[in-house]
Amino acid sequence: MFRADQRWTPSWGPQDSTLQVREQLYGGKFCFTSYQPREIGCVSVNATGRFPNDTQNKRFLRPDARPLSLVNWDLMLGYHDRYIKINRDNDEGRLHALLRWCLASERQLQATNEEGTGRGAPGHARLLNVDFVARRGHLARVLITPYSRQGWKMAVTLFRGTYFLLEERDEERPSETAEQYNFMGHKFEHYMTSANPNTQPDPFAVLDDNQAFFTVLNATLNSHSLLFSAEVDGHDLSYHNQSAPSCYVELKTSHFRGETRNVPSAMKLKWWAQSFLAGIPRLIVGFKRDKYNVNKCVMFNVTGAGLQQTPTRAMTATRAMENPDVWKPSVCMNFLDAFLSFVKEVVIEDNPEVVYTFRWKPHEDVHYSVKRGPEHCFLLPEYLQSAMSRGR
Repeated sequence: MFRADQRWTPSWGPQDSTLQVREQLYGGKFCFTSYQPREIGCVSVNATGRFPNDTQNKRFLRPDARPLSLVNWDLMLGYHDRYIKINRDNDEGRLHALLRWCLASERQLQATNEEGTGRGAPGHARLLNVDFVARRGHLARVLITPYSRQGWKMAVTLFRGTYFLLEERDEERPSETAEQYNFMGHKFEHYMTSANPNTQPDPFAVLDDNQAFFTVLNATLNSHSLLFSAEVDGHDLSYHNQSAPSCYVELKTSHFRGETRNVPSAMKLKWWAQSFLAGIPRLIVGFKRDKYNVNKCVMFNVTGAGLQQTPTRAMTATRAMENPDVWKPSVCMNFLDAFLSFVKEVVIEDNPEVVYTFRWKPHEDVHYSVKRGPEHCFLLPEYLQSAMSRGR
């Protein structure tokens, strides 16, 4: 289908109603140095609201973070008496914080006399100077599809020339076990970060799950321009000479399996997808010898010598003989490119009350259906009102 030195290109025709997900279709080269996410804003979130371009909830990596061994950190410390769970009843929607940032940063984002994206928005001026708006998690879910064992549903609506993506999930309350795992992940972050620069963390402080800090990023993936938000675990002051997001760090936990490199391939894939999409070049893993206690912390480079090159051996095996569950970053990036192109081909009605739902299940192609009606609109009402008031 293509030569080894060819850049991958989509293979479907304009009449196709599905997108194939076979790994072999996306094995062409991908220029990793062309993908350079750039921070253009931030959002702080707490129980009372969202605050665009506010850094009050940013946290900083502890000064002695590299390396940390012979520690014994109880990840359940404070679960019963110093834990404020997220208020799910007051959740405004996973995309709304980003749309509030867009409203506050209108002058920065607004396009001047620019038409819509090809066939996606005929006759409409673009309100935002980007093709796609999403959360990082939505993009990461699609990114790993060729190797994933978990299906997904992605809602897409086209409004004023921009495609908005929102993952559709079941709204069931998490189980007690899920709540504990969520707490332990955030507790590790409390051991590793503090609210003020160059200070040691206070693991005995109250953990408020309503507080978060998001970076707002702009990136280009081949012909697609992206605007998305990503939660930031910590700012690493050791890289003070690097601009965001290169100075950020991801924090994860994993069970210790004899050697620190023995992390399950599926877990490494998810870590890479989250970090690479957001341009975060380093992550620190807290290894546990039992269920609740971290005993050692190790830093991994997400990418090679250049910050946006393909991952190193720290993140993915290089030979199938070493790991039968091997995955290729280029396949993931080519598939995400294909999915976004597919969306542009399919989503043609510029109307926030028209929602296209893309569905994927393992071993199947990506299918889509269309829903119409105001009850399906998932965009922030204030964002819609602001656009309508300008007559666009």
